[in-house]
Amino acid sequence: MMRFITCVWLLLSGSALADPMVDMQGAWSGSGWAREMLGGPQETVRCRLKNAYDANTLTIKGRCVVPGRKLTLSGEIRREAGSEKITGHWFNPDGLGSVRINGVQRDDILAFTFRATDPETGRDIAQNVEWRVSSDGLRLRATDRTNTNAMMSDITFSR
Repeated sequence: MMRFITCVWLLLSGSALADPMVDMQGAWSGSGWAREMLGGPQETVRCRLKNAYDANTLTIKGRCVVPGRKLTLSGEIRREAGSEKITGHWFNPDGLGSVRINGVQRDDILAFTFRATDPETGRDIAQNVEWRVSSDGLRLRATDRTNTNAMMSDITFSR
């Protein structure tokens, strides 16, 4: 679940047409589901985020709630000037800790990958994350990198 939350924050770093990250700024609330590992149960997730955008950088702060736990999240996504490339980090002190992300921003999508080691189990975690913005809100979806047909999370956000 902590991995999922990390994905959520990472995804919340980008979005819409001209510059998706501009459209990501502001306050957001979302709900959906996530799973901690392949084949694991889907857990209900609710999140509140406060994003700020300045000079090609989206700064993210917020909290997510899963059954029995509250998670604090923060992060930063940067777009390289004149490029589709994005880089950044996400920090979840209640889970994976600090995670680097790398990806691209195209049209209304921010797509990136991350890899981390679970500090509790030592298990390798690697996911593909897609954040899509529309006039209705934001949608975060993540898949396992070794099995791209395996959904790891699906969360919808609105203002």
